[in-house]
Amino acid sequence: MKERSYSIDVLKFVCAVLVVVLHTDFKYHDAILPLTRCAVPCFLMISGFLLYSDNQGIGNVRLKRNIKHIFHIMLWSTLLFALVKECMSVLHGEFFIPSMRQWFNFVIFNDNPFGFHLWYLGAYLYVLVIMQIVDKYSLWKPFLWTMPLLLFGDLLFGKYSLLLLNYEFPFVYVRNFLFVGLPYFMIGVWINRHKEKLLSLSRCVYAGGVILFSATSIIEKMILLDLGLSPAREHYLSTTFLAICLFMVVISFRKVKPSIISQLGGNDSLYIYVFHPIFVIILPVLINRLPRYADACYQFAAPLVVLLLSILLTTTVRKINLIK
Repeated sequence: MKERSYSIDVLKFVCAVLVVVLHTDFKYHDAILPLTRCAVPCFLMISGFLLYSDNQGIGNVRLKRNIKHIFHIMLWSTLLFALVKECMSVLHGEFFIPSMRQWFNFVIFNDNPFGFHLWYLGAYLYVLVIMQIVDKYSLWKPFLWTMPLLLFGDLLFGKYSLLLLNYEFPFVYVRNFLFVGLPYFMIGVWINRHKEKLLSLSRCVYAGGVILFSATSIIEKMILLDLGLSPAREHYLSTTFLAICLFMVVISFRKVKPSIISQLGGNDSLYIYVFHPIFVIILPVLINRLPRYADACYQFAAPLVVLLLSILLTTTVRKINLIK
């Protein structure tokens, strides 16, 4: 059995925080938006890195266990957010019924019609199913070669589609298992296969990369906005390198001790991810009913409030044994 990496647990919590910041509207949201986009790639890289074992693959039993786990979470979270969406629709005098196109996008492109963030669960589920075939027939090397092609496809049909093709594609065509789930999961596998060589580099190199690619992510956004060629898909060329450097900085710390942060990351990061949009949706409605100074304060503290409430809800649900 592998020794638990508490540094990776810390990274999971950091990624959960970045996702909360990404999805919460507050005063400085747009300024730091490019930096938050490395969170989901890091989540997927962590999964590939941890599931793959010593150039041996993953194993059918382990894959089936993870598929069952993610499917279960996707099922109840979809039902939960279907209830939330219907309640919000009723408040506006409407009733939400997904169209055939929305159901199609859900099945093919992982775009959940009830929760905007739940695409990740569907994408990860599809990746795990595909990994059963890859693992069974030892197709790891061919799939590793697909990484750069799929990453390029994300940029070509995503953030750089207007610049390169003069056309903006719906982001659901690239924000899915194919252009996000598979390549970043496989990057995690690739790092696992070459971790000793990669970790022979100084930690300062990767830390410098985090700083450099954070800056270039912001620069990419500024250039595309200035050119008037910035599609809705907020995923930049620098995002991939930022995620890799951040991941490498974290795993370079091999003797991290357990802490509250690592415990939250190891046990609750996925549930924080699932639950946080409930508060993103509900809190602004409640704040609008309060005096104006409450809204002014919320504009600065919104991500922290959403994060704390998400942790509280996750802890409560865990204590009553609704999640494990």
